[in-house]
Amino acid sequence: MMTRNKFLYFWDVLSRNPANTAKCAAYSILALSMGLGLSACGETKTAGGGPSGTEAGNAITAQILTADKSPAALARVRLMDSEGLDGEKAYSAETDKDGKVVIEGVADGDYTLEAKLGGEALQIPVQVNGASVDLGKDRLKKTASVSGSVGDKSLKGVVKVRGLEHSAKVKDGNFTLDSLPEGVLSLVFIPDVEDVDTSSTYLKVVAGEKTKSSTFAEESRALLLDDFQDSNYQNRFMPARTYDGGWWYFDFSAENVTPDFVIGENHLFTLANEDGNVSAHVAAHFGDIVKDSAGVAYWPWATMGVELGKSDKALCNDISSVDSIAFRIKGIGSVVFNIIDSNLDLDHQKLIQSEYGLEEEWTRVSVPLPVEREAFKCVNQLAWDFKTIDGYAEVWLDDVELIGGNRLSIWEK
Repeated sequence: MMTRNKFLYFWDVLSRNPANTAKCAAYSILALSMGLGLSACGETKTAGGGPSGTEAGNAITAQILTADKSPAALARVRLMDSEGLDGEKAYSAETDKDGKVVIEGVADGDYTLEAKLGGEALQIPVQVNGASVDLGKDRLKKTASVSGSVGDKSLKGVVKVRGLEHSAKVKDGNFTLDSLPEGVLSLVFIPDVEDVDTSSTYLKVVAGEKTKSSTFAEESRALLLDDFQDSNYQNRFMPARTYDGGWWYFDFSAENVTPDFVIGENHLFTLANEDGNVSAHVAAHFGDIVKDSAGVAYWPWATMGVELGKSDKALCNDISSVDSIAFRIKGIGSVVFNIIDSNLDLDHQKLIQSEYGLEEEWTRVSVPLPVEREAFKCVNQLAWDFKTIDGYAEVWLDDVELIGGNRLSIWEK
């Protein structure tokens, strides 16, 4: 039997999501006219009431327990837009003696619920879409901390966490965030000078542990999929709430392909640094065709790629508004660039296949999408298949971006 090796990596992307902005005025007016105190855009307030949705929106219910499974009475609860940085626009509540909480009047959107009590906390992603949400029971865990550098000791400003009410001042280029809940964190550095762009990173923290943040990367290129400057293996494009997807991978036939880079136990490609510019670097030697005991032949093959949706292949992205996909590339051999919908049958998964010969110098490639783009409403992978010269292929890849299109409409899928 042929085996397949595939190592999935972490990803990064950070951008604000003003999905609820257009709804704010309508919900606020409706809430006031009906005497309701909590709206999607008003001041924070301790929420209460029953579990059903109200005319001003939907209700979110949950029961919070401590780490030892006791009711977390009087725990502080905050509900924020999952891509938001402004804690003043969050919903605020407190659990009752049984650890139960109800937040009413919640507009449709994607949120992060955070609960805190003493030295314990948790965060829960919440999607509201025309109905109330019961989150059931969840336990608090010990809080975590993150420290790091924004990359320039001369810069001052503040680091904020998307979707959570946490911030820290930057001093001598360094910062520390305490009392954080376990899970994925999207960090944004907002400098106090106008001519410096905001930058961002993300990471996963573990309860009770101290974590160092990865490199911050500029946010100015809104449709940049990845430039690898953050020096990790997650793409920057997707919102943080889709953490279980957006991973770069290298996949190959283990019987007759040998990768050049094995860092530690699992990394099968590396990040090359050329005078400060970081790019993905992959190389492999290809052997002969292998036949198993039944005479079935297995050809040598290798591909690198990135997920656009979550690991659940059904959760894809709508890139039908995109004009083209561009990237910089160099190497030895050639690549076949693929846009993939893994939900289709095997013969129809590759929506686009374009072959490009590789050169020693960097070349920028732009792959246009056809005028008829209905098929691109569900895309969950981009992939580069390798073709060799004398049994060897080597690829450097950088600056993968979607040209044109609407970022929010892509996220909605």
